[in-house]
Amino acid sequence: MKGLLLSFALLLLAAPIFAQETEECLRPPTQELAEYKEALVPQEFSHEPFSWEIVDLVVLATLLLAAGLLSIRHKPKSIFTALASGGLLYFGLFRGGCICPVGATTNFCMGLAAPEMIGKTVAALFLMPLVAAFFFGRVFCTSACPLGAIQHLIGRKKGNCLVPRRLNQILRLIPFILLAATVWGALRSGIFLACRVDVYKPVFFTGHAWFGQLGDLIDGTLTEPRLILVGDLTVWLTLAAVLVFGIFVPRPFCRFVCPYGVLLGFFSKIGLRRRQIDSESCFACIQCTKTCPVQAITAIGQNQAVKVDDFHCIQCGRCDGTCAGNALISPSPFPNTPIPNIGKN
Repeated sequence: MKGLLLSFALLLLAAPIFAQETEECLRPPTQELAEYKEALVPQEFSHEPFSWEIVDLVVLATLLLAAGLLSIRHKPKSIFTALASGGLLYFGLFRGGCICPVGATTNFCMGLAAPEMIGKTVAALFLMPLVAAFFFGRVFCTSACPLGAIQHLIGRKKGNCLVPRRLNQILRLIPFILLAATVWGALRSGIFLACRVDVYKPVFFTGHAWFGQLGDLIDGTLTEPRLILVGDLTVWLTLAAVLVFGIFVPRPFCRFVCPYGVLLGFFSKIGLRRRQIDSESCFACIQCTKTCPVQAITAIGQNQAVKVDDFHCIQCGRCDGTCAGNALISPSPFPNTPIPNIGKN
């Protein structure tokens, strides 16, 4: 005990000396600081041309409109795969994931508190998929969302590992919690809280860097000869694990994480688009329930009455390819008349 008190007393006596030495080490010499200020040349960063924002809006509108019209006609999954590939190439790789459903939610909420912090283009990019969901359903998830495109492309073509019903219901609560946390973080302190759970960012950032290197190579201004890889080993291992998991359990991020999906589901639920199953044409084979990647189609009761949940349906077209009786119908959002399933014609 005496030794401990003696050591503590010596530490108190020596503390001012250590503090003085530390302060002298950290304080830069006046002459060197003046020379540093004179030699400092501020670097100017040019803003991205406004024309690119217009291109973003045009590409997004084109993909949403194409996906909406094709979903009304119940076209097969292969066409939506082409749309998803285009969305991934442009928004995911070329633009670096600029349409991020997680980040867009935070940006828009920050704009509600401080409108000067976001532009009209950001607001339009946030609202356009919601408008499309009101008219056509959640076509954004399958056509233009880069996160959804990755999950769509790596998913198994046949046979999904269905999550048990009770567990699926519990996991579906997570996006609601993340949406509330995202809104709270954005309004309170501008924190991009939910962006930290986006494991697909390394793909987008790396792809964007590669496109930048390609542009520099064409212009003759390439300074980094080797391909840039964004992120450390831990990030890429996490991404690989999620991708492997997504092969067997389709769209895990869309179903159990994405806060923007809650908004899309709400607008789809109250919207004009209704994917229905004609009970007279349905054979109750329940093949559609096995192929739906988000488990939005369920068979209810002993008579196996098949129902579609508009909140979770992403209009991917997989069920159209498995329905032997062409029982899937949809009312058009413009003329309110049913359009039969013509995907196989």
